[in-house]
Amino acid sequence: MKKIIKYLLTCIEVSVLFVVVGGLTSAITKTIYADVLIENFKNKAIYNAEESTEMTKLYAIPSDETLPVKQQIGVEQYPGNAGDILITLTSELEIPFVHEFISLFAGGHAALVLGEYEDALDHVNELYTVESSGLNDDLNLADTCSKAYWTRYKYPIIGLRVKMTEEERHRVIARGLALAGDPYNYSFLFNTKNKSYCSDLVAKAFASIGVNLNKDGFTTSVYDLLISGETYITYYRFIDAEGIQHVYYLDTK
Repeated sequence: MKKIIKYLLTCIEVSVLFVVVGGLTSAITKTIYADVLIENFKNKAIYNAEESTEMTKLYAIPSDETLPVKQQIGVEQYPGNAGDILITLTSELEIPFVHEFISLFAGGHAALVLGEYEDALDHVNELYTVESSGLNDDLNLADTCSKAYWTRYKYPIIGLRVKMTEEERHRVIARGLALAGDPYNYSFLFNTKNKSYCSDLVAKAFASIGVNLNKDGFTTSVYDLLISGETYITYYRFIDAEGIQHVYYLDTK
């Protein structure tokens, strides 16, 4: 009997080790791939001295995009446009070890940009997103939020886009709005039909047009949205040590 118990315990230990090593390897691989995509994007950019200011440096990348990837209102740069995805790979939880762990395995936050959207039931402002956050003080329900939140985010921000028709874009946004009110899914695994977390909400919205943003089939991390192969980077912004923001973007001129 003791031998059987010892054998079972050994199997459990090996299984746990296998899962941990596999998860760590997958996380590191995704992180490296994400870094490569970001650097490749930035390397295509040309400094836009004409439109840059003392506190905002712009770097344009020639493209055939017809839908602008950012909005300029006053001195503010608002990332994204209708149907775009905004993500950050760095967690807002400033708890030692927890911050690094979540940033490595899950990333930071994700949102679906609504743009100027209107149908029989809903009308939203062009500067709004729909997103799910588990860090609020209230009920932590998915909701529409102002994009101004993303202009104040201190960590690097990435804008993503999926190639789709206008009809598909409308369906994605409609599905995202339909998910507003979903409780935050802290388990990330169970009851996914009735609850959502940030990157999961985005993936569900795009699943409505048959786009799979979670190719590994496990929980949908923010990294999955970036490296899915269905998205491409349109916008990247970081703030340097002197408080100057650097914005890289696909130019629609």
